[in-house]
Amino acid sequence: MRHHAATITLAITLATLLGACGQRAAPPAAAPPLRAASTPPASSDATESLWHLRAGLNVAALTCRGRSRTNVAPAYARMLGHHRALLASAYAAEQRRYGSSFDAHQTRLYNRFSNQRSPERFCAAAADLAQRAAAMDSPALASNARSLLSHIE
Repeated sequence: MRHHAATITLAITLATLLGACGQRAAPPAAAPPLRAASTPPASSDATESLWHLRAGLNVAALTCRGRSRTNVAPAYARMLGHHRALLASAYAAEQRRYGSSFDAHQTRLYNRFSNQRSPERFCAAAADLAQRAAAMDSPALASNARSLLSHIE
């Protein structure tokens, strides 16, 4: 549990810092999108898609505030409460999948969502997804996670 708390603290700090960086002016249209140097591969199964969706919505909940960005935090909080058991299972599966490289994977994953070319579009899409996810039952969220994730990747 201590490891989990440290991972969450690191992720929140990283997302907050990177979100603050995203508040500067958008790059010129011709500039390539900002992405972490080493992004994790697209999720390979439904459980991993669910965990990646949660990570993207977590970044959005932390960074989508003010400056014409849609607030994601309330819907994200509802989603977490509604799908607590499902998300705990996905977390455990991710820990088993990545073992000792879990923290590094999480850092790359959070970086991937924190470096958005258009934070306003990301926030609007994430707000919609968080509301939809909070309204679904857990089996529906699990089976639709990959499709939902594609809207914020």
